[in-house]
Amino acid sequence: MLKKFFGLTFLISLLILGWATLNSRALPKPIESNPLPIEERESEITPVESETHVIVIDPGHGPWVNLDEEPIAPGSEVTKRKYGIGATGIVTGTLEREINLNVSLMLRDLLENDGYIVIMTRTDHETISSNIDRANLANDNNADLMLRIHSDSFKDSGVHGASMLVPGKVGYAIDIVDISRIYGELILNTLTDEVGMKNRGVITRNDQTGFNWSKVPIMTVELGFLSNPDEDRLLSSSEYQTKLAQALYKGIVKCFNEETHSTE
Repeated sequence: MLKKFFGLTFLISLLILGWATLNSRALPKPIESNPLPIEERESEITPVESETHVIVIDPGHGPWVNLDEEPIAPGSEVTKRKYGIGATGIVTGTLEREINLNVSLMLRDLLENDGYIVIMTRTDHETISSNIDRANLANDNNADLMLRIHSDSFKDSGVHGASMLVPGKVGYAIDIVDISRIYGELILNTLTDEVGMKNRGVITRNDQTGFNWSKVPIMTVELGFLSNPDEDRLLSSSEYQTKLAQALYKGIVKCFNEETHSTE
């Protein structure tokens, strides 16, 4: 009788243990977690307050002369060639296109490191678009500023210094003449002050295809004269090109500070 009792007790124990095991597999213990309420999680997101500006940099000139012509302004019957090869250093033989591109690429890096969106019209010497196409690149991207970077040349080798070309009231540029001059003056003054070169002033040009097709603030900086022996040597050096890029960067930054726009 006692054996039957212990046998029955053992059998009941096995049944209880088996049921507990099956139950624990069917209903596993949930992993403990303490997620933040939705309201608190949303409050952790910091909105971006700064405005991102789009800058188009146009390193002047290309690998060859393009004799094809295009209208100098919308609706104009006057035409000009699409682009040329540029000037050559009187002493060093350095091509203008090389200086323009070197400075432009360094300027691009400085701006991008500061959060600007930069669009280049070219990044090598293999291809180059027409003046209209480059202006439309800035128009289509609603650029805040388009800076065309060039080096100058003149028959008098004694002429030196930097200048800034800005559009006149021709074609699409009618609406951006004033702001282009404001930005142009800021960039030029910063450039000449930082680098220590002669300031030749801001010059209005009505005959620039790239200007006349532009719907966004645009200007052309002339970094110095390759026809001047001293400036040719400077412009051809990487150290001086770095100084130029840094100065142009500082000038562009000034264009978008609060004080500049509060005076417009």
